Amino acid sequence: MKLYGSLTSPFVRRVRFIIKELKLNYTLVDTLTEAGQAEMRTKNPLWKVPYVEFENGMKLWDSHVIISYLFENFGTGSLRIPSGKEKWRESNIIHAIDTAVESAINVFYLKNDGLKPEDVPYLLKQSNRVTSILNWIQSELDGIYFSKEEKMGLSELNLLTILDWLRFRNAYPVMENPLWVEILNKHYGNENLLSTRPPA
Repeated sequence: MKLYGSLTSPFVRRVRFIIKELKLNYTLVDTLTEAGQAEMRTKNPLWKVPYVEFENGMKLWDSHVIISYLFENFGTGSLRIPSGKEKWRESNIIHAIDTAVESAINVFYLKNDGLKPEDVPYLLKQSNRVTSILNWIQSELDGIYFSKEEKMGLSELNLLTILDWLRFRNAYPVMENPLWVEILNKHYGNENLLSTRPPA
């Protein structure tokens, strides 16, 4: 398969992790390069990553859609897959995590353009939303997992990818929170998480 994305995107990282967990082969087209970005834009009307082309001709964007397709066709590997009420709880958690990182990305890029969150009500709202969601997420954790199974699921994977992105971009004081530090340190015993980590 051909995966379009960057080594820094938390959304692309989720897909890279799942591909590695399922022991599948892929080629990465780096969309941080001019050529990679141009190629992706000719194929994906969203102009967003991740975007994947499979050998059978299937073309998919959005990390959740891509991961669902991989699970359906190649299995779920060692990941925890909830069912019943827990399935819907996990969906809520994942949606909250996505909202937090999308808000943080908005703030990050607009700050890079010279805007200050405290001077722009929209940016202040986005910053406060990130804090609100991360506080709620802490209340949903059972130790460092969202389940008593103490096993990696998509909710844990998504949390790790945004914590690392926030750390990498200095977009939130992740390393000042002992729980976030514990979660990051614990899961870096997983080779596939370590190998997909954003550059230092």
